[in-house]
Amino acid sequence: MSVLLATVLTMRLSSLAVNWYAALILALCTSTAGAVSTVTLPAWVCAHPDAIFAGGFQAGQVVLPSNPSLGSGGAKGSITRKLHIAGLGSGIQTYYLYVPANYTPAQAWPLLLALHGVAPYPGNTYAAMIRDDWSSIANAGGFIVAAPVAHEQVDVNGSPGVTWLVPPTAGPNDYDQFAAIKADLENAYNIERTRIYGWGFSAGAHVMHDLGVNTYSTAFNATTMAAYGVSAGDLYGLACSSDTECGLTLAALPRKIPLDIHIGTSDPNYLCPYAQCDHNRFLAKGWSDGQTIFYTPFSGGHEYTVSQLGAIWHNLCPSAVVP
Repeated sequence: MSVLLATVLTMRLSSLAVNWYAALILALCTSTAGAVSTVTLPAWVCAHPDAIFAGGFQAGQVVLPSNPSLGSGGAKGSITRKLHIAGLGSGIQTYYLYVPANYTPAQAWPLLLALHGVAPYPGNTYAAMIRDDWSSIANAGGFIVAAPVAHEQVDVNGSPGVTWLVPPTAGPNDYDQFAAIKADLENAYNIERTRIYGWGFSAGAHVMHDLGVNTYSTAFNATTMAAYGVSAGDLYGLACSSDTECGLTLAALPRKIPLDIHIGTSDPNYLCPYAQCDHNRFLAKGWSDGQTIFYTPFSGGHEYTVSQLGAIWHNLCPSAVVP
């Protein structure tokens, strides 16, 4: 975990005693009042990138949920885009995009937000690598990948690196960057808003859990993301910090957002109270193995492979979210 993420977690812990009763009331009031739901898509949607076109000619075809952004254009392939977000870093944010060659604005396409971990080398390098690792899966699965860049920091040893700026960091943070990326892509491309997904590695996985189970972001949360995946990360990294707090957080969600957890059995984030216990925490609050949670411990360390990314997409793809 980065120094900054650890500091943010401490800040959240300091307010836990004050907010515990309010969180309990919120959980009791919202646990049965969900305004959104998960739709499991027909198998052909994930089997063929152009399945939506083919499906329109089949008799008795299920009507798919759809909320297209109707962006009318956009380049294809590996792309670098820039955004202006006043007060965040230099104000100019770069992110890395992959759009499959067969993209067409005539069809709304799913979007995956992919978050890298903390790194001792430039965030641009790491984000581009994450984007490239997902590109072959995006081509096969028919979805767009956006990989943001984290921010430079110096650790306690004086070594430079990058990390994510997260709430309650004062001023604009990377959750604002994620929202701006989503808005940018919805304008530039035809994005299927019922099929927004997320994935993160290491510190990026901690952040993705935070997005999936908390409400710090209005753009990426349990009501806007169809599903999310984490590799080499855990809830204790940022999203919650005790069994009680995690239980209240999960109970308060408006839906059992589907998720995939991949974790190496020699990863420091594996043994309880980390990812191994996260699996149990979700099950205890109503998630179901093989339906709303896909838990895959593997022989390995703090890592992921491209083949694992393919398996993660296979588990996330069938889910859409609708009001």
